[in-house]
Amino acid sequence: MGLLANIFHRRAPKPGHYSKPAPDPSEVAPLVRMWEAAMTDAQTLGWFGDLGITALALRTQLWTIRRRCREAAKNDPYVVRALQLYRNNVIGAQGVKLNMDVRGADGQSDIDASGRLEDAWNLWAQTPDYCDIEGRKSLTMFLQACVREWKLEGEAIVHIAHSTRNPFGVQLKLYRADQLALDIIRPASRDEWAILNGVEVNGEGRPVAYWFRTELLPNGTFTGEPYRVPARQILHLFDEDEPGQTRGVPVFASVLKDLRIAHGYDIAELIAARVDASRVGTWKQEDGGDTSQIAETTAGFGFTQKTEPGEDRVAPLGWDYKPDAPARPNAGYGQFKKDVLRRVASGLSVSYNTLANDLEGVSYSSIRAGTLEDREVYKLMQQAVVDKILRPLFRRRDAWLDSFLASDMAARFGFTADDADRLRLADNWLSRRWSWVDPHSEATANEIAVSRHWTTDTDIAAEGGKDFYQNVVTAAQEKAWMEAKGVADADAPAPAATQKENDNE
Repeated sequence: MGLLANIFHRRAPKPGHYSKPAPDPSEVAPLVRMWEAAMTDAQTLGWFGDLGITALALRTQLWTIRRRCREAAKNDPYVVRALQLYRNNVIGAQGVKLNMDVRGADGQSDIDASGRLEDAWNLWAQTPDYCDIEGRKSLTMFLQACVREWKLEGEAIVHIAHSTRNPFGVQLKLYRADQLALDIIRPASRDEWAILNGVEVNGEGRPVAYWFRTELLPNGTFTGEPYRVPARQILHLFDEDEPGQTRGVPVFASVLKDLRIAHGYDIAELIAARVDASRVGTWKQEDGGDTSQIAETTAGFGFTQKTEPGEDRVAPLGWDYKPDAPARPNAGYGQFKKDVLRRVASGLSVSYNTLANDLEGVSYSSIRAGTLEDREVYKLMQQAVVDKILRPLFRRRDAWLDSFLASDMAARFGFTADDADRLRLADNWLSRRWSWVDPHSEATANEIAVSRHWTTDTDIAAEGGKDFYQNVVTAAQEKAWMEAKGVADADAPAPAATQKENDNE
């Protein structure tokens, strides 16, 4: 017991017992080594670190980053490829679908109400005149443009506009990121909230308004008197890398320099290869060589001799010809380019093989691992689109749902303003999903999982971007149509005569 007491309990010193006093902090020797990343030596000179994403850093550097990103999006094929990958995989050709789960007073699913509201949403989303304030894009095309702005400019800024000319009462407008006034910075005061790079925030850091400019100058910048838009009318999609960040930074910011290096190396290697290919050989005069043969034709500038393909050169007396062996292409060019593009792919969160269209030497297992990792990244982006654009667009007060229920279109689809509460939180969103290379094995695995109650048909349909209930309704409609046309149901058992013939075979 005494041993345990000494271990777990600190005993008070006995009277007269000497205890060593605590050392004076000023006399403590400095620690020789802690974090190597904090050391200053010959390898870290000039490495000053970073103060984080501040309003000043955004105001002074974001302009340059965006201009360079735009130039790369026009001229660098790898930036074009990355933007295509984001657009195709995050949104896809079918877009993000609304999947309602409206519940009745008894708590059961109201499939009819869900289907009617989905039909109303689809009518609005698929009609550019209803969805886009410019009348050019459906919702799928609009979201594709949002993803491009998000990744290239660093943020996608959408204005929820109301219009009496629209039967649904609401339309969307996509702002250019430069229109949100980056240069407006105002400290908080007794009477006014703070403005950080065009975003007005309250004491908790919540956006309350956005400040825009609309006058576009010939040099591509926006100017003019800024105007204020309440935050409830703005959908702002960007990657918040640090707490309190109000503006987004392009995803290409970390790889632009590497892409520039790769482009410069391409140009230098091309020039060197062209020079090397243009140089054929060199004439060298030996001792006693006769120069009279060249004096009249070259005026002392060297001996030249033109040849055609398949001809041999004849060396004059006393002259030697040494052909130049080509040194291009550089043996290390391909590996260097791959190393640079691997860095770029890592910064963009896509696999190198997909970004570079390079499947040389790729095994099935490695391409599968890279593809699965890419898809998880795309799923995160899809969820960001849902959380930042689609869900607030649907649920937010005075946004799509409220405007729809207040319009004449609501009665057409069988809804009234009293349905707002039971509809507002019933939305689910189905984003694009991808089938695997072996659909039979995947279907078999899903069948086993459903039979063991590890998942459900609804979950599997949602994972594939489908609505299980809508599938059942469509299947019933198909069956009724086939019966009306006299087409036998493939799932029904074969007639007795046919079955007997099959048995005899």
